[in-house]
Amino acid sequence: MFSVCALFYGDYPDLAKRLLDSLKVNAHVQDFRLGLNQVGQRTLDYIHSWALQQHHQQKVYIYSEVNGANIGKYPLMRQMLRDRAVASRVMWFDDDSYVDPAAGKEWWNLAHEISRNKLQVGAVHLITQRNKQYEVIQQQPWFTGKAINAKHRFQFATGGWWIADSAFLLRWDYPFPALYHNGGDSILGELVRQQGHTVTRFHGGVQCHCESCLRHGTAQCKPVVHINVGGRKGRRGIGVQNERYIWADGNPCPPLTHQNFNMKVSRYEI
Repeated sequence: MFSVCALFYGDYPDLAKRLLDSLKVNAHVQDFRLGLNQVGQRTLDYIHSWALQQHHQQKVYIYSEVNGANIGKYPLMRQMLRDRAVASRVMWFDDDSYVDPAAGKEWWNLAHEISRNKLQVGAVHLITQRNKQYEVIQQQPWFTGKAINAKHRFQFATGGWWIADSAFLLRWDYPFPALYHNGGDSILGELVRQQGHTVTRFHGGVQCHCESCLRHGTAQCKPVVHINVGGRKGRRGIGVQNERYIWADGNPCPPLTHQNFNMKVSRYEI
């Protein structure tokens, strides 16, 4: 079973609609958990209307900061995974990812089979560690001595979509409180490696749309889950400054601590 989690940011109702409309009810889903970071009113209205329709068949939980602020991807993810018992596996979506409209039981069966007994599956990428990041990793409680240095390359599932074993995430307190918005996907890949495992490629059912992946061609088989489809590029103008999002009016968000926000949870239950 999956707890399907999706994160929404800003006033992008078309992205929200495309993603939510692709999440069809099926026997593999325990519940849906939707995180909202400073979403616009049109986006909010659509999410609530979708949840009201969906909850008659599966439970839906909506998470946001009380004042509607943007508290960052990973603080919100922590709340979404810890509010109540998650399913055995977590399936994560950023709002610029979605499943093919043609996808049905076959794709969900594929996701179920590939992720069975795996710690994490997704679209696997490589990225070189930055600055003195390797020294910080060597000080973490989950570091097991596997070699890492200034030239180390993380192997990881890109953060726009992945499936992971929920017990593993919670055992190692992932996402870590120190994470805010960027880098959580690569550091999860390193956590998996340090614990003696590898991230599994989701063969045949995924298409990442980052520039590097598209250079290798697009998926010819359907259905697939599409990752990083335009939303990232379209939001760079209001993007990240020193790991902090800025408000739509251009002013910086208030400094974040992990104690200065209160979570509001809407529950649509049977």
